Amino acid sequence: MSTVFLVVVAATVTGGVASWLGSGSRFAVFVFVFGLFFTVLCLHEFAHAYTAHRGGDTSIAARGYLDLNPLRYVNPVLSLLLPAIYLIIGGLPLPGGSVLVNRAAIRTRGGAALVSAAGPLMNVAAAGISMALIALFAPTVSFGSFSQIDEFAPHWAFWAGLSFFAYLQVAVAILNLIPVPGLDGYGIIEPYLRYETRRALDPIRPYGILAVLLLLFAFPPVRDGFSTLVEDILQWGQQPDAGPGQGLSLFKFWS
Repeated sequence: MSTVFLVVVAATVTGGVASWLGSGSRFAVFVFVFGLFFTVLCLHEFAHAYTAHRGGDTSIAARGYLDLNPLRYVNPVLSLLLPAIYLIIGGLPLPGGSVLVNRAAIRTRGGAALVSAAGPLMNVAAAGISMALIALFAPTVSFGSFSQIDEFAPHWAFWAGLSFFAYLQVAVAILNLIPVPGLDGYGIIEPYLRYETRRALDPIRPYGILAVLLLLFAFPPVRDGFSTLVEDILQWGQQPDAGPGQGLSLFKFWS
């Protein structure tokens, strides 16, 4: 296990404890959520790598992908820096990270599909665990049909930060599962497509995420549909309506 990953985990735990205790709550929430986000990003990529390794790609271990070091990713700028910047300035959960997988070495089509599915499953698990904790234990108050984290309750900053993190993980999981070349959703169905179809779609792969982001930014119906889907999932998980917004407000400690 890499030192870099252990440092990220240690910072996350420190931010979580400080958020729980309420000491320096806004910056503590920033460290807590930021650390959690990148911890799960490392686990997301590890899941891809480990599944590929088990599926027959013997190059995974040699590339160092099994030690949970985010610096091993293919492009540090696209994989780490840009997601970090977008998260800091606006809470936009860009998919980050990238491991090189020799898909030709994966023994079965099902195994190749599972390699792509393994990463988003980490985001789904992180979202599910955080949502369950909030639904069971977070102090909330309701105003008619509208609910929020009770800001007068003990540890409220911790729960608000966790609520924002749950929102991020739901959004990241949805983004990753869109079946566009370059995203994991396409990787899940790619092994089952005809060779000619895969060849035709290969040139789109480097620009898939950019096309999705363009649609989200430039076309209100797409953006609204995405937001509605995220909100519906959070509502199904019995999350406080204002929780993610409260967490985002604390996360942006500089504003």
